[in-house]
Amino acid sequence: MIIFILIIYILMFSIFEIKSYAIEQTVNADINSIDSNQYPQIKEILQQLKAEHPNWNFKILYTDIDWNEAIANEYTGHGSSPKNLVQQGANYDGEWICPICGTTPYDNGTWYCASQSAIAYMMDPRNSTNNSDIFQFMELTYTDYNIDTIRAMVSGTFLDNQSYISAIENASRNYNVNAYYLVARILQEQGSSGSTLSKGEGYQGQYVGYYNVFNIGASGNGTANVILNGLARAQREGWTSIETSIDGGTRIIAEQYIAKGQNTLYLQKFDVEATGGLYWHQYMQNILAAQSEGSKLRKTFETYNSLDGEYTFIIPLFKNMPATACPRPNTVQTTPSEPSYSELVTVNVTSTLRLRDAPNGSALSEVLYSGEIVTRLEKATTKVNGTYWDLVMKSNGTKGYAARETYDYESTYKLYLVPVEGETPVEPEQPSVPDTPEQPVTPDNSDEIIKNDKVLINQTKNEVSSVPGITINDIKEIMGNDITIKNSNGEILAEGSKIATGCIINDTYEIAILGDVNGDGDTSALDAAVILRYTIGQYNFSEIQEVAGSLDQTSTPTALDAAKILRYSVGEYDINIK
Repeated sequence: MIIFILIIYILMFSIFEIKSYAIEQTVNADINSIDSNQYPQIKEILQQLKAEHPNWNFKILYTDIDWNEAIANEYTGHGSSPKNLVQQGANYDGEWICPICGTTPYDNGTWYCASQSAIAYMMDPRNSTNNSDIFQFMELTYTDYNIDTIRAMVSGTFLDNQSYISAIENASRNYNVNAYYLVARILQEQGSSGSTLSKGEGYQGQYVGYYNVFNIGASGNGTANVILNGLARAQREGWTSIETSIDGGTRIIAEQYIAKGQNTLYLQKFDVEATGGLYWHQYMQNILAAQSEGSKLRKTFETYNSLDGEYTFIIPLFKNMPATACPRPNTVQTTPSEPSYSELVTVNVTSTLRLRDAPNGSALSEVLYSGEIVTRLEKATTKVNGTYWDLVMKSNGTKGYAARETYDYESTYKLYLVPVEGETPVEPEQPSVPDTPEQPVTPDNSDEIIKNDKVLINQTKNEVSSVPGITINDIKEIMGNDITIKNSNGEILAEGSKIATGCIINDTYEIAILGDVNGDGDTSALDAAVILRYTIGQYNFSEIQEVAGSLDQTSTPTALDAAKILRYSVGEYDINIK
């Protein structure tokens, strides 16, 4: 059994590397082969850098990701946990701040959600492939280092201690990580004087004697929440000194980031390397972190006249990048480059929504991505071919017409363009498909959807979704005591029996345990492997398996769901009813 599970893990991670997100990423060390028509400006920029620094080497990561898709996926988490934050201050006000969240505080209360234009500016490699910012692209695996450079980097900081320096050297060798990077990362996280997480004094009387120099697990809203989470992680890991925290944190970074392809500061900030999935596995929310840490490296190399050493830089390129580098946002809001709340809509589709050149016209090459936020320029008041077509504009300025709403084939009304602030959907005058009722039932109607924090009952589809580990009593709490649950063989389950995907309640409702696609009652790495086979066409799912495999409960299972199940299986992710 153990051997079988190991084989599954190997197969699973192989699929992740090759097939994740159905994209094919390649790396090429020949900058002269870059197609300037597909990737404007970057070849000339890199050629100039190579001429100025002959010892510098470049690898081009062709991400196979559409530029607008990348920006849309980074511009998410509004109201809960945005992927990108800017710190309060005059240098990053105005157009740097997201117009959806405004000045809503995040993290320790001194951070705002970053705007779409700020994300585009920081993600565009052409803005950072220069002598000042290039080191955020430096390859982070181990290379020989100069101990005098290390001492210069830590001079005057809390790391200026021979025992700490030795711990950095040892961790660098043991885990195949660049030593200069480790120093820069610790100082980025802790500051030159250290912080509560690196002083061993605990917080609010708790966790005295624990250290977390890399801020592993230090997240949440509010200072107390961030610090306590970080110290709790240090306690679980047994980091009772600076040295053990350096060693343990380096191991985690090496295993969970560098060894998984996120081998630069940029790729750790913006997860566009597809080995372990896309967008979700990001080390920090600070949108400037990669640039800031890279700047520390550059300044140290300059101080010791080693700027022209033999370094390798990995430069990511995207499909359909703008013809010129994205401009730096203004620190003062002028004529808004981003729309007001009332003009913003979120694209509410499973995958993509095609733009058209006119209402119900010909399809354009540009698409809208699930979760993407776009500007609505004109809201249609009349239908064309049974549908309202709104004129919208993407963040890159592309305009086109998009269907606002439709009915699905079960006669359920769905709004494709959802106002960011929310408004009551306007029900169509008549269905967009034949034989649908005059008064459509919205998916969240309380008569059709019943749920608590463990169970969701869809009475229209006769489906029950639940979190893993659900019990018969949990279901009875919401459906009543007079229910009968049978397994897939038609046998009645006794109290205490394990409930699995495919079980039936009262011969009517089919159960989907979130993550349990193989129907064994557990949500585990085996389910992740099955989902990965499904995403590349090697496995067919029934309807209830698709419900079980989609952890966001809105779409078909994806490689991202498999990644979440893996994290759940090791205690790093919670599966909840949405």
